[in-house]
Amino acid sequence: MKRFSILLFVLALSFSTFACTRDLVSRDSSGNAEAVATPIPSEKTLSTFNPIQGTDYLMAGIVPAEVTRDASFNPFEWIGNSGYSGYSSYTTYNYVFFNVQTEDYNRLLPTNDFVIYQTSGYPQKIYDPENPDAPAPVIEFWVYNIIKADFNGDGSLDYRDRLTIGISDVSGSGYTDLIENVDSIKSQYYKDPSTFFVIYNVNDKNFIAKINPIMRELISTTELDLGEDVK
Repeated sequence: MKRFSILLFVLALSFSTFACTRDLVSRDSSGNAEAVATPIPSEKTLSTFNPIQGTDYLMAGIVPAEVTRDASFNPFEWIGNSGYSGYSSYTTYNYVFFNVQTEDYNRLLPTNDFVIYQTSGYPQKIYDPENPDAPAPVIEFWVYNIIKADFNGDGSLDYRDRLTIGISDVSGSGYTDLIENVDSIKSQYYKDPSTFFVIYNVNDKNFIAKINPIMRELISTTELDLGEDVK
């Protein structure tokens, strides 16, 4: 009888150890799955087209399907105000441009898998108190800040990931990547049709990029020497 009790105890102990091991493996596997999560694909749709003033082009966004169900998406409402697409509310994956004269259309990017975090059209209107009703200048080119990869591995493409700075003409044609792996944009400045500056930060270092919008080329990059205490 004593030997039978000991045998039952050993069997119970073995089963308990096996169960605990399975639980630990399951928890570890679950944790690792979360750590390497990838962005979840979302249903996308085409927003309404809006005219680019002074041109023959209409512009629309490729956005989450729920956006156009809940609100009227007009990219110029935020492009004209601050340049930001309001990531949390109006995520933009791509743009579509339509020429009302030739009836041709084109997508800005070849894929809808990225997030266009910021879009700015240049030149921009500069307020003149002596002529406050002066019309805005006709846009010559667009500058985009695009999130292409989940750099921090949190499973989403958002402001915490690095940016690619790109450019296209007003029709969305000729898109070109100019600067990659940017941490943050400090400023963008239009000097003239052939000179555009971007001040940005990478790895706690600040740079000035000189760009030729006509050729869509990065002309030069200069690191700003501001002291070791300036990041």
